[in-house]
Amino acid sequence: MKKSIILCACLLGAVSSYGQTIADGLLYGQQGSYGTARYRSMSGAFGALGGDLTAIGSNPAGSVIFANHYASVSLGYTGNQTDSNFNSSFAENNDNDFTLNQAGAVLVYKNQNENAAVTKFSFGLNYDDTRNYDNNLFIAGTNNISISEYFLSFANGVELDNFQLRPDETVSGLYRFLGEDQGFGAQQGFLGYQSFVIDAVDNNDEFNTAYVSNTGTGTFDQQLSQNTSGYQSKLSFNGALEIKNKLSLGLNINTHYIDYQRSTSFSEQNNNGALVDAVRFNNYIDVQASGISLQVGAIAKLTDAIRIGAAYESPTWYDVEESITQSVSARRADGSGGTITEIIDPNVVNIFAPYDLRTPGSISGSLAYIFGKKGLISIDYSSKNYSSLKFKPSSDPLFAENNRQINQDLTNAGTLRIGGEYRVSNWSLRAGYRNEQSPYKNKDIMDDLTGYSLGLGYTWGQTTLDISYDRAERDYSQQLFESGLTSSAAINNVQNNIIATIGFNF
Repeated sequence: MKKSIILCACLLGAVSSYGQTIADGLLYGQQGSYGTARYRSMSGAFGALGGDLTAIGSNPAGSVIFANHYASVSLGYTGNQTDSNFNSSFAENNDNDFTLNQAGAVLVYKNQNENAAVTKFSFGLNYDDTRNYDNNLFIAGTNNISISEYFLSFANGVELDNFQLRPDETVSGLYRFLGEDQGFGAQQGFLGYQSFVIDAVDNNDEFNTAYVSNTGTGTFDQQLSQNTSGYQSKLSFNGALEIKNKLSLGLNINTHYIDYQRSTSFSEQNNNGALVDAVRFNNYIDVQASGISLQVGAIAKLTDAIRIGAAYESPTWYDVEESITQSVSARRADGSGGTITEIIDPNVVNIFAPYDLRTPGSISGSLAYIFGKKGLISIDYSSKNYSSLKFKPSSDPLFAENNRQINQDLTNAGTLRIGGEYRVSNWSLRAGYRNEQSPYKNKDIMDDLTGYSLGLGYTWGQTTLDISYDRAERDYSQQLFESGLTSSAAINNVQNNIIATIGFNF
């Protein structure tokens, strides 16, 4: 039955007016810590160094720094600890995950003519899992705003006739019709009305447009459980050349892919003597997106010890497709001293109209000092203007409002990375630090991210093994819902990563 409903939704047209938000744009537009163990152990400070496959994604000129052909593959472990504070009630959740973090290869060719301008050139292909979405979030506490306010925010202004079932009409059929005819907001009002969470001021007037809560007034015990999964990836097609052993130039064509799922279950209970004393609201969102970007970069050897680098990455242009499945249940008094639970499950997958998203480009500058064969220290700084994030088509009223809020709330954010490496015989010891500024002007919404890293490497000549550990921490604010019930919880997220990379020179 469910498959036929999905098919009907596809054939009859995409549902409109789903509430894509600035937070969604940042979710798709921000990258996490990623890459090979060597890259991550130095916190990604590779812009002037090269010689690492993930570093190609920072500066395309880095591929020609390799002395010979090279390939590597990386496996990663990610542990997330997410703590929440909701109206002075604290909760903790943990999630662990293993991933294929990186895989790629580069072919390097030396020009045998010593007098030629181009002394080396290279071709590379590298895959990076640039963001791991696997995480669990749990929020619990007491609030004086009910979930009914969410449904009221959509229902008020909609005629009652739209929410009432006609003879032989099903919940699934009317829910689907409202999505196709009036949009996502009308569907939310319908769910609230059919589950008795809200009621019409006048149930005998089909033109009634005013609604009231059935959950009463007072306090509400609320819980939000949110499980996210999926990944964001980047596949780079690289070409680079070296001029006179002094200047390296590179170009990347990057394809990006996002596979993201979010399952949210919100529950509420009250002892207010109201008609409805318990509500559960479930949402499952699936996002598939693909995009493309370009990168250019350069690395110059000022002396044998000093190198500088610069790179530019264009905005990424994404084509985004989203769908959502919803259900709501509510326990209410049955009028005879007992209770009855209303379960409203339309069993419909809302497939929304595809839209375009342009995420910000970035510029970066780098400086590295190399202590002969003993080690090195490197500093990178990159800048990204998040106010250039843009939803399209901009003629859509929702996207136009999002773009206005983006210009108002987001800002330019810089990222500082510092890394060092010290070599002892066949061993390499590494460490790094990074600080990513918040994309928001108001850091109460999202604070800066701070990260530290350590690493160890060993080489057998043709084969290398690298292991890294990195830790990153960020505070942010999490709204329960975008409308009506907009109370927020303070979130602290700590992510620990262990990466192992095996590399082959050939």
